[in-house]
Amino acid sequence: MNINHITRLFQPAVKAVLSWQSKQAMVAKVAIKRSSIGIAPSLYTYRQHQQRGFHASPIAQQPKEDPYKILGVSKSSSSSDIKKAYYKLAKQYHPDTNKDKDAREKFVHIQEAYEILSDEQKRNQYDQFGHGFDGSGMGGSGSPGGFYSGGSGSSNGFPGGFDPNDIFSQFFGGGFAGSAAGPGGDPFRTMSGEDIQIPLTIDFMDAVKGAKKYVTVNSVASCHTCHGSGIKKDKKKVQCSICHGSGIQIVQMGGFHMQTSCQACGGAGSTIPHDAKCNTCDSVGKVRERKQVEVNISPGMDNNSRIRVPGAGDAPIKGQGPNGDLFVSLHIQPSKIFRRQDADIFYDAKIPFHKAILGGKIRIPTIDGDVDVKIPSGSQPDDNIALRGRGIQRLRGSSRGDQIVQLKVELPRTLREKQREIIEKYASLVDEEYAKPSSNEDK
Repeated sequence: MNINHITRLFQPAVKAVLSWQSKQAMVAKVAIKRSSIGIAPSLYTYRQHQQRGFHASPIAQQPKEDPYKILGVSKSSSSSDIKKAYYKLAKQYHPDTNKDKDAREKFVHIQEAYEILSDEQKRNQYDQFGHGFDGSGMGGSGSPGGFYSGGSGSSNGFPGGFDPNDIFSQFFGGGFAGSAAGPGGDPFRTMSGEDIQIPLTIDFMDAVKGAKKYVTVNSVASCHTCHGSGIKKDKKKVQCSICHGSGIQIVQMGGFHMQTSCQACGGAGSTIPHDAKCNTCDSVGKVRERKQVEVNISPGMDNNSRIRVPGAGDAPIKGQGPNGDLFVSLHIQPSKIFRRQDADIFYDAKIPFHKAILGGKIRIPTIDGDVDVKIPSGSQPDDNIALRGRGIQRLRGSSRGDQIVQLKVELPRTLREKQREIIEKYASLVDEEYAKPSSNEDK
């Protein structure tokens, strides 16, 4: 059995747990949202999110019992007799119908015994090797699902150096029971809160010069009444009656017996009594609060830029990890005077035609105030004049862009009599069409 085949065996279990975790995370978010508007979520629903990981049941912790003895059959019993005995015992000790505290453990042993005796190959191997059988799952040195234990080339009881912990640790921070994230550990203890994204509209000059703004966010925060514990003052948690403080439950997936966090207490091993619940957050420990966050806009910010405010996002739903971040997306209102391209500023300057011909000075606005600009004689429409260093400060570095003055030559729509005479005289000098005929030609 190669590593690829082993990995495929675990894929259904991995997908199932990922789906379960995703649903529980959504349930917890809804619980916090409801608590912030005065609707109390159930403790059971929220605690489902507080899981401690997902692990395979440690076979070495199971008692070594004879599967024939567990099902109450003999070695000569037929497959039909074994099936009947299994159905009878499974119905009797099923945890949904039998509330005895030992029913769940007995039910698991019955499942394991039937898994061996219902498979002809496994049954023959058990009859031959007893508890040395590698796939017994009955508390011997073997491992679940037919993985061999011991022997040369094995790692942690699995062939070829393969360790299923490597697969599960990628998803859950742990693996089979007894690993770092087993009972007593908590892979969510360093869980970070989620990031928040919010838009902010600012003026053109605020982006150019920089500014300090404030935004309002509704973020997840620790309850101020109980300081995130979910418990009233002078009250305590009690041991979970389902897992008896262990924080784990055994489940079966695809022939594997795994253990996951207790769904009643979320793997904590304890629960909060009804009379000890914090009235503010209904024992969730987190609420949504409205707050003002300061946002510093650096000079030169462009449209659609994002500003990160560390730690101003949501607090983690579970545990005391760091808050997420706040990301502010800028929408910059266009200027009625300037146009912008990266760090350069563009301005359209209207000048009379005579100033374009003769040259002169005009006064124009810049982002730093009004300045005089010299117009060269013979300037043409749409000529550009660059004012070096009059543009926007670049975000990286201390230099600034330029202000580009684009000349827009204006022509008069009407002329006074004297003005017209002057223009006509000029025209007659440069264009024969406007030259007046002499008196000899008239005769």
